[in-house]
Amino acid sequence: MKKRSRLGTIALFAAAIMSAAMQPARAESVLRVAKTSIPRILDPIFTTSFTERDFGYLIYETLFAVDKSFQVRPQMVESWSMSPDRLTYTFRLRDGLAFHDGAPVTAADCIASIKRWAERDVMGQTLASFTKEWIAGDAKTFRLILQQPYELVLSSLGKVGSSVPFIMPERIARTPSSEPIKEFVGSGPFIFDQEAGTGVKLVFRKNTNYVPRSEPSEWATGAKVPKVDVLEWIEFRDGMTAVNALTNGEIDLIQELPHDLAPLLESDPKIKVMVYNEIGQLGFVRFNFLQPPFNDVRYRRAVAHAMRQEDFLRALVGDAKYYKVCRSIYSCGSPYETDAGVPKIDFAIARDLLKDAGYDGKSIVQFMATNSATIGPISEVATRLLREAGFKVEAQAMDFQTFTRRRLNQGPPEQGGWNIAFSTWTGSDVVDPIVNATLSGAGQKAPWGWPTSPEIEALRSKFAREPDMEKRKEIAAEIQRVNYDQAIYIPTGTFVSLAA
Repeated sequence: MKKRSRLGTIALFAAAIMSAAMQPARAESVLRVAKTSIPRILDPIFTTSFTERDFGYLIYETLFAVDKSFQVRPQMVESWSMSPDRLTYTFRLRDGLAFHDGAPVTAADCIASIKRWAERDVMGQTLASFTKEWIAGDAKTFRLILQQPYELVLSSLGKVGSSVPFIMPERIARTPSSEPIKEFVGSGPFIFDQEAGTGVKLVFRKNTNYVPRSEPSEWATGAKVPKVDVLEWIEFRDGMTAVNALTNGEIDLIQELPHDLAPLLESDPKIKVMVYNEIGQLGFVRFNFLQPPFNDVRYRRAVAHAMRQEDFLRALVGDAKYYKVCRSIYSCGSPYETDAGVPKIDFAIARDLLKDAGYDGKSIVQFMATNSATIGPISEVATRLLREAGFKVEAQAMDFQTFTRRRLNQGPPEQGGWNIAFSTWTGSDVVDPIVNATLSGAGQKAPWGWPTSPEIEALRSKFAREPDMEKRKEIAAEIQRVNYDQAIYIPTGTFVSLAA
């Protein structure tokens, strides 16, 4: 392995773009990126999909962002202040912010964008529950008035991971949050060329009018300077096909390299294989709480006793240097990592729970995104473990974009719905109980799966109000105990992702 990067997806693109910029000059510099799937919805607020999130970072900006140490820094904001009673935040936008259509970014755009994001995102919903009102001052100044102090205001506005609070023009941000947007205009470093794309390719062009921040780029913060004229995302559903394309010089970057294919490239002097998210990525179980059998906690607990992380990690990664068994519901190595309430892996207990629940042997429907380099292998292992625990499983295979649409179906399996599915988060998505969307117990307002847990919600609210770090850790540990008792969110192990 070559020297590993400490940065995430954003920095991966930055590094690749800079590398391409160092090549001999040509009329138009182009960086060609292989993606296992390109986004179809194109609304990074409407879905938690990472492909839409990455799309968003290219064309939009955020008010705040976090660096590699998870410190919140201003991004679109020039300056901000907080009143002595901690109830009023005042923000002023920096100079030079303009949308791709030439219109200046205004306070009204920011307020409308944050309100729409807060209707769908779990962390946004928490912020909204503390909010009294947003008030626009002049075109560049706006205020947030809280009902009571909330310790995570800036962390919310600078949220990374999935469902990022990107800023859009007010006319677009007024699209109901129940509908995906249809116009894609941001103020970020690249402009989406909707006409140039195809069914398997998206094209972005450098925003020549973009004014970056003066600070150096670090993770999601600082200057974002386009170093190529054109960025192309090209869909390669088969990893080996992408490897051959990279070897032949037909593409420049594989963003998500399957671990088992890394040895084919590591010996090639023209190619660099790298870890691009050292904070890690983790798989997780998601239940449909609205439909039998997982509306009964006994069935969910049975699954929790069967999710043996070693099986997932060996199948997905293989090489132990790239994975870690870690059953904390928070990022491994983060301040909130804990072993509180972790259940024993025991298939006999799982089968006893099914017997106690009166399981009749009816098949549970499991959705599988087979073309994802991570979700596909995790899902295959899960099918085997579920059957070993005593479940009869109907595994329904589909591509990733179909998966992201169909998992929103709240109906029973016979109407296109589902019972259980598996996906992944990056470590930045689960650093604490608020940003971790899978911990939401808000029912219909929660992400796909729609769990209801007033106890979890009360504890998350308590965490958000607590200023003392040590007390927050205690609350986070209690949240994990409740989470495992109710079997809401079950991690399947942490691993790092590779690019080439």
